[in-house]
Amino acid sequence: TEEVVFGKVGGSILLLCRNVSKEATEVVWFQGDPHSFPPLFSSRVAFPPDVRFSLVDNSSLRITELRVQDEGNYTCKEVLNKTDHEHRVQLLVANPPHSAPKCWAETSSSGLMLQLFCSWPGGYPHPTLHWREEGQDLENSSWVISSTSSSDTHMEMLNSSHLSHRKVFKCVGSHVVKQEEPACTVEIKIPSLESEPPKTCFVGDNVTLTCRVTESTPAARLTWLRGITQPEVEIQPGGRYLIAQEGNVSRLTIRNCSQGTDGGCYVCKAQNPVGLRELFVCLTVKQPVNIVGVVGAVVVLSLLAILTVTGLVLYYNPLQCLRGAAFRNQDLGDVLVLVDSEDDDEGRGEEETMSSSTKHEAMALVNGSSVQAAYLNCLTEGDDGEQHGGVPPQEMRGEETRGT
Repeated sequence: TEEVVFGKVGGSILLLCRNVSKEATEVVWFQGDPHSFPPLFSSRVAFPPDVRFSLVDNSSLRITELRVQDEGNYTCKEVLNKTDHEHRVQLLVANPPHSAPKCWAETSSSGLMLQLFCSWPGGYPHPTLHWREEGQDLENSSWVISSTSSSDTHMEMLNSSHLSHRKVFKCVGSHVVKQEEPACTVEIKIPSLESEPPKTCFVGDNVTLTCRVTESTPAARLTWLRGITQPEVEIQPGGRYLIAQEGNVSRLTIRNCSQGTDGGCYVCKAQNPVGLRELFVCLTVKQPVNIVGVVGAVVVLSLLAILTVTGLVLYYNPLQCLRGAAFRNQDLGDVLVLVDSEDDDEGRGEEETMSSSTKHEAMALVNGSSVQAAYLNCLTEGDDGEQHGGVPPQEMRGEETRGT
């Protein structure tokens, strides 16, 4: 007879010698070739012992502290009335995986199918993996298209027509030397997009539109469309368009913005086997602002305003402006001296009579320099005009002499 048994690295195993008769005079165990000598163990002969090997009930072979090297074929023989009976045992020293199974979902190359992957590496022999949905094995489901296994990974391909948002799939693993059955799950989700505020681009500049996926299982495929006017035409990278995707973020860069062709709304499309989501990103293209012209216009307007205000002040009250100027110059040590000029040919009485028409001469010295002549002439002409109404002082003196 033959059988296969599994042992665990570091554990112990009992290899039974089946159908051993009580009348057997001797039981011998061999490893490998059953005709080799000396045998591994004998119930009658003492061979150099290995403390890891021992006989139980004078027939079965116990091996402790199992090693990978202990794996192989074992044969037991019983000797009964000079007749040999053999029993073969194949020992496999197994090593279960130390980690837990890992599950994930992907999109098929066609973009229409869901692929469920389950991996449980690190064990020997390879574990057995099963995908389940609501407690039922997917292998028996009609919506499974294909099922493949390779070493420690198992994959199921499903038709997307049966998928729905937040559906949960479970992978269960089993191993020959592991009693419990660890599991992992995958929850599939429709893509979810994060909105972006409208963008502005000046003619001739570059602008980048961003589309970000916040949730999607499996990962979504991101594409850009040129607005609702051409909903089925994807923007292909090249020329003035550059598309770059890093993880769950896609960026569309438009070079040399054109007001006639690039303005409007663009569509970011995210799709996986579970569903489809779209996001509109709007772009406004403007003519660049002439900063130099704007600054020049502001300066010109400011100068015109200043000149207008100054002209109005001079027109309505010119003396006030001049007096203000003289007042501001007083801090320079200005000294203003007024001197009365008398006519030597007239008497003191005439001086009193004509005191109202006396012409004042003024001279001011500012650190050896004279004050502005315009201000002094203005004061002199103002006094003459008020007292004589514009009549020269010489004529008034002549009239008074004739009267006398």
